[in-house]
Amino acid sequence: SDLAAMGAEPLYYSLAIAMPKINYEMFLKSFSKGLRSDQKKFNIFLIGGDLSASKKYITVTISIIGKVPKGEAVPRNGAKAGDSLYVTGELGLSNIGLNYNKSYKKEFKIAKKRYFIPEPRVNFGTNVRKYVNSMIDISDGLIQDISHIASNSGVNVILDFKALPIPFFKSLNHKDILKAALYGGDDYELLFSLSPKNESKVLMIAKKTNVKITKIGIIKKGKKGRVFNNLLEIKNKSYMHF
Repeated sequence: SDLAAMGAEPLYYSLAIAMPKINYEMFLKSFSKGLRSDQKKFNIFLIGGDLSASKKYITVTISIIGKVPKGEAVPRNGAKAGDSLYVTGELGLSNIGLNYNKSYKKEFKIAKKRYFIPEPRVNFGTNVRKYVNSMIDISDGLIQDISHIASNSGVNVILDFKALPIPFFKSLNHKDILKAALYGGDDYELLFSLSPKNESKVLMIAKKTNVKITKIGIIKKGKKGRVFNNLLEIKNKSYMHF
């Protein structure tokens, strides 16, 4: 997903695993099956790594290498005043899938799948890299990742909450769904800004790659890093790593 956010094509990866001796064969069989599936889907291969023993826990470390034509990597600091702000897919599904992963209600099936098996937007990211000014994947929550683009680019963001592509669940109220979309994270959708003159080209790419995209705001001049909904400044309540 990080590669997709830079418009890069994944090539290969290294893998380091540490695991206890108990039940390791069962784990390796299932784990390898999943890796094989992803290798085929994204046309990547394993180039090496490390295997070691651990006393209790299984740890997995993967580093993925990709490529992008010289000068075409999409940055986080390229947003410009006047840009339109877009996002792929739906927001909040993954966080709802996490919060209700033990629920037996059928309406949460898609949300749980999104949480456990996210779909990085690699094809879309590589196709739009020439037409977007900034891009980031939504892994830590929409507001936090918007703030990264805003602060790195030295701009303000004006969001339209009514335009946000959020799911509908009969057993959840709108406020909780909106909270999941704004702060939940783990959606791994792409958030990007582009000049209005390139909107038609990107909309066409979205159609060809079968990816839903939605305009959710605009980029404005102002004190860098601030995010607004109408006239109200939005405070960051997203996941913090440290």
